Amino acid sequence: MRNTSKGLGRYIHWLFIAPALILYLAFKIYPFLSSIPLSFYNWSGVPGAPKTWVGWDNYRRILFQPPFSDMFWRAFGHNWIVFALLLLWSTGIGIFFAWMLTQIRVGVNFYKTIIFMPRTISIAVTGFLWSLLLNPQFGALNAGLKAIGLESLAQPWLGDSRLALPTIIAVDVWHGLGFPVLVGLAAILGVPKDILEAAEVDGATRFQQFWKITFPIIRPNIINLMALNFTGAFGLFEIVFVMQGAEAGPFYSTDLLGTLFYRTAFGGTGATSTGYGLGAALAVVMFLIVAPVSVLATRLQRRYHVEV
Repeated sequence: MRNTSKGLGRYIHWLFIAPALILYLAFKIYPFLSSIPLSFYNWSGVPGAPKTWVGWDNYRRILFQPPFSDMFWRAFGHNWIVFALLLLWSTGIGIFFAWMLTQIRVGVNFYKTIIFMPRTISIAVTGFLWSLLLNPQFGALNAGLKAIGLESLAQPWLGDSRLALPTIIAVDVWHGLGFPVLVGLAAILGVPKDILEAAEVDGATRFQQFWKITFPIIRPNIINLMALNFTGAFGLFEIVFVMQGAEAGPFYSTDLLGTLFYRTAFGGTGATSTGYGLGAALAVVMFLIVAPVSVLATRLQRRYHVEV
């Protein structure tokens, strides 16, 4: 008699991933795929309102026709700044903290808790609380600087167009630092200890052990974090929206593609053009920016994978 249970067992994993897969298809894949044909129309988004075929006009407006193209390229440049800051602050500091946690012997669990705790707070609450802390009139940060004699360092952190974007990214890094630390710590702990001990016997310093042995082994994990930084930078929206609103002030100095998309698709102060069709075209452009980098990161991970 044929053993049907063994045959069904080959597909049992689909039963476990089906709930998440259905939600992902319904709320991620389907909306994106439906935005592709919509990007060739002019539509207000009101049910029953007429859709007008405009062809490639939405894409031309985004890339080449002011004033919308000016806002697009400005936001596009800000996203690259965000990526650079995330790369330096999130991945760089995260890997450094992860390495430091492997070097200390006392209070490791305490430090892990302190680093990861902000991750448990919602991004909306984080943005609201930091907006209060950074308030130039009654905020705790400026008050603390004045209390210790560093009044010259007190700044209108969210009101200065030069400081607003780095300040918001610093808050975002503080909120999410636990993740790169967790990934880095898991990767570093996976490095065989006998290799490090042999290097130490040969006289290698701790820094040399990290740079010559640990870093090449964990490089695929770092590439993965860099790819996540890129997708995160070009998908960033919530923290800017909570702290600066959809207008991304002051003077659009914190405007990103995410906030530009929100104003375009749903309207709002500072929207030079609105419409679901134009917003859909902007979403497609954002996907075309992020997708190739994700593919490249996957190939780099395979290329630099080190067997230990």
